[in-house]
Amino acid sequence: MFLRFEPTKSTKGASKMRRDLINAEISNLRDLLPLPPSTRQRLSQLQLMALVCVYVRKMNYFQQVFKSHDFSYQYQEQATPTPNIGFSKAINGFMMMMTQNGKLLYISENAAEYLGHSMEDLLIHGDSVYDIIDRQDHQTVQMELNRGGNGETENVPKNRHFFCRMNVSRNARRQMRFGDQKVVLVRGHYVSYLPLCSRNEPVFLALCTPLAMPETRECVVHGATNVFTTVHAMDMKILHIDANGEWYLGWKKSELTDVSWYQLMHWDSLREAQNKHRLITQSEQDKCCILLVKLQQRSGQFLWVHVVLQVKDAADTPRQFIVATNQILSEEEASIMLANSWLYQYYGYQNQPCGMLDPRCQKFFRRDQCYPDYQEYPYIENQEVEYPGYHVSSYVHKVDEYGCERVYTDRGPVDYSTHSPQSTISEER
Repeated sequence: MFLRFEPTKSTKGASKMRRDLINAEISNLRDLLPLPPSTRQRLSQLQLMALVCVYVRKMNYFQQVFKSHDFSYQYQEQATPTPNIGFSKAINGFMMMMTQNGKLLYISENAAEYLGHSMEDLLIHGDSVYDIIDRQDHQTVQMELNRGGNGETENVPKNRHFFCRMNVSRNARRQMRFGDQKVVLVRGHYVSYLPLCSRNEPVFLALCTPLAMPETRECVVHGATNVFTTVHAMDMKILHIDANGEWYLGWKKSELTDVSWYQLMHWDSLREAQNKHRLITQSEQDKCCILLVKLQQRSGQFLWVHVVLQVKDAADTPRQFIVATNQILSEEEASIMLANSWLYQYYGYQNQPCGMLDPRCQKFFRRDQCYPDYQEYPYIENQEVEYPGYHVSSYVHKVDEYGCERVYTDRGPVDYSTHSPQSTISEER
């Protein structure tokens, strides 16, 4: 005796039952996420699962960490709640935790202040740090995270310092725009291993410090203690300096008034400072630039400073002035920026009108299409992968060879001197 079998009806019924079961489980997961109801409801199923993976990974890790450091788990039935001390307000940047292979565990909420997107928006498109890092920097970040990962611990520093660009735009064409990239200096170290993981991956704790750029200057300056602002006349004499600047340089505001910016400059930085000064004072379009210099403190020591120069129009008079945003860098951070000095040349190249650079200098910059045909480049564990993108060769200014200064002779003279008679600063270096 055989039972009648209707394959079409049976398959449809099983598929519908399976879909209903999946939808019910996803709905339960949606309700369990510690997010506002409005945020949970707008998530698609794929976005929801990405957030669930990050949340489960984070909870597994922090439960083990709290048990190993908090004795209340051993002697009390209910652990003492961790106080909310608001540490993110005291750091110059945001925190990020990830595994050695780039799987995210945590992004601090103040990341939205620097990247322009909330923590949920950063995570819903994927649970890997490579989803928010510019593809041109995937190989660099991968190499830094994997250093010493194969048992080779000799000569491998405990703290890692590297540079990357974060691009959270989901539009491929917008990702090609330099202004949409957030330049970030990353400093971190491995803390412990991720529990309940067969690969026994260590967890990397990173402090991400955004670098001030003309497009992101305001959000980086707000509340930052490693940034000070100075206002200059068009000849770079100091008109104003804020309290942070007084603290870092060791000079009173009254002592620096009418003092030339060049008097505080290290002699190795004078040439770069003069070139960028000419650029912003004589450009007809984007009157802004970035540069890396060393400024002298009152004690005689020098500070590495990443500077953003912008020409502004005065509100009450037709005069112009220059606003300098000065971001203090450590020796390690400065060495990273020196190794990536192309950024300072590349930004100036991107923002100059056609013909501003000498034609013989332009050949040192070659710009190709960033992502041909927008094809995907999958992340491969523990392998070096090359990603095509902007190729910018380093350009070292040679006065005798290229003579770029001659392009700026069509305007009036500007005071580029390194001495001012009004200065109260000692000339003893």
